[in-house]
Amino acid sequence: MIPFHSAVPIGSLKKITQTMHDSISRVATGLRVMGGNDAGSQSMANSLNASAAGFRAAESNNDAGISLLKLAESALLELNALATRIKELGIADDLSTNTATDTAALNSEAVAVSDTIDSIVTTLKYNGLRVLDTSAKNFNIGYNDAGDTHQITSTTGISATNINDATNADTSMDTTIGEITQSLGALSGSMVALKAYQSVATTTAAHLRQAASNLQDTDFAEETAKLTKQSLIKNYALAMVATANAEEMEKLKLLA
Repeated sequence: MIPFHSAVPIGSLKKITQTMHDSISRVATGLRVMGGNDAGSQSMANSLNASAAGFRAAESNNDAGISLLKLAESALLELNALATRIKELGIADDLSTNTATDTAALNSEAVAVSDTIDSIVTTLKYNGLRVLDTSAKNFNIGYNDAGDTHQITSTTGISATNINDATNADTSMDTTIGEITQSLGALSGSMVALKAYQSVATTTAAHLRQAASNLQDTDFAEETAKLTKQSLIKNYALAMVATANAEEMEKLKLLA
C-alpha cells in the first residue's frame, strides 16, 4: 500500500519520467514527432521530403540530358569543321592548273572526309542511343517532381553527304553546313531550357528539404531546457517521496 503522503509525488514522478523519456527520444533521433508530439508537422514534412526527392531525381534527369546535348554539340562542331574542309576542297578543285595527281589527291581527301561525316552522324551514341541521324532526334526529359517532361532536340537531321569526288563538293557542303547550323540552333535552345529546369529543380529541392527540416527537426535548445527542468523536478519529487516514506516509518515505530 502506498502511503497517502507519497501518492502525489509518486504520480508526479511517473509523469516527469515519461516527459523525460519523450525528450530524450526527440534529442536522440532528432525528430520532433517522437512521443506523439506534433504529428501534423511530421506528416507535412514527409510530403515535402517526398517532393524534394522528386526534384532531386529531376535534377539528375536534367543533368543526363545536358550531358547528351554536350556530346552532340561537340560532334556537330567537329562536323562543321569537316564540312568546311570539304567545301575548301571543292573550291580548290575548280583550279584549272591542277594536275591529274592534284585532282586525285583532292578527290581522295573529299571522299574520306565525307565518309567520316556520315559515320559520325550514323554511329554517335549516348548510353546506347543514337544522338545524331539523317532525321531529327528528340528525347523527353522529366524536369520536375510531377513527372512532367520537356522535349529536347540533339539534331534536326543531317543528310548523307554522298561525296564521290571533289567536283562541286563546295555546293554540296553548303547544304550540309546549313543542316549542321540548324541542328546547333535547336540544340542550343534545348540546352538553355534544361539548364533552367535543372537550376529550378536544384533550388526547389533545397528549399523543400529546409522546410521539412524546420517542421520535423528537434529544437535541441528547447528539449535540453526541458530535460534540465524535469530532472530538477524529478529530484525534488524523489526527495518528497523519501520524506513521506520516512514519516510513515516513524509512525509505524511509534505504533510498534
